Amino acid sequence: MKKYRIRESAPAEIHEELREYPLLIRNLLHFRGISTKEDTKTFLEPSYDLDLHDPFLLFGMERAVSRILGAMQKEEFICIYSDYDHDGIPGGVLLKDFFEAIQYKNFRNYIPHRHQEGYGLNAQAVRTLAEEGVKLIITVDCGITDTEAVRVGNEFGVDTIITDHHLPPDPLPEAFAIVNPKLSPDYPFDGLCGAGVAWKLVSALMQKGDFSLPDGYEKWLLDLTGLSTIADMVPLTGENRVIAYFGLKVLRKTRRPGLRALYRVLRLDPSTLTEDDVGFSLAPRINAASRMDTPQAAFDTLAEKDPLKAYSFAENLHKLNDSRKGHTAAMVKEAKQIIKGRL
Repeated sequence: MKKYRIRESAPAEIHEELREYPLLIRNLLHFRGISTKEDTKTFLEPSYDLDLHDPFLLFGMERAVSRILGAMQKEEFICIYSDYDHDGIPGGVLLKDFFEAIQYKNFRNYIPHRHQEGYGLNAQAVRTLAEEGVKLIITVDCGITDTEAVRVGNEFGVDTIITDHHLPPDPLPEAFAIVNPKLSPDYPFDGLCGAGVAWKLVSALMQKGDFSLPDGYEKWLLDLTGLSTIADMVPLTGENRVIAYFGLKVLRKTRRPGLRALYRVLRLDPSTLTEDDVGFSLAPRINAASRMDTPQAAFDTLAEKDPLKAYSFAENLHKLNDSRKGHTAAMVKEAKQIIKGRL
């Protein structure tokens, strides 16, 4: 028989310091290491202006931004190469939106096929992109371990900027620049997701580039960044908490036809959208695309500007996810039968 022990209450001084908050909240805050009014306010009501960090504190960001701005001046063909999941796909759409907003047209998006190409930056794709005339590859949520693909790119005269958040290997790929919070000792937070790193890249480009964009344009990209941050299950502390907090606000107001179509298909009320809706409704359908079909299905849904097309794409994603659930249930049933037969 299981025995449950109720956790002890927070110390009296914590209850005194945080007396304006309900008892349950005080205890929860205490067991998350939060004990002051200032830290509590930051945790519960993060500030966009005060709690986000300078993107140029990320190692490699200065070099990455300089290379991208130089590529734009020379009208070089750029490829945004993103992973095929709920982190990489929104990150790829995010950068696509930015390039379109600044009216830079000489770029393309590329997402590898999960089953045919596998995870990450692959050498054959790099060769193909080089033959198409690509001179700069910007990865999203991948690339940090793809030494061979980067080497092939260097041989073909293609520079690679890796934006990633996964654990870096030793040695690192010989990329033109690597932007990864886990390689940035001067950056105050190392838990960003892949789309979060891509969003910081956009923020940095907006600081250095001379673009005709309204102040705060990057805030509207927080719908995708927040979605990825919640879906990728990175710790919702520090900067991630700020991104998730404001990301949910933008998700509730998003103008993105694909997201609004998904809300309709899933019967979600955008005004009351929660992190559970993101994690258990939106993210599984984005992931289902690469598992059951191609990741392009999810990319097209998030990137589409036409509401009618977006609704058709959203319905397709929903069907793909239903198919995924059916396959999963069948495999679980088969596994149980195999186990039962061996008992």
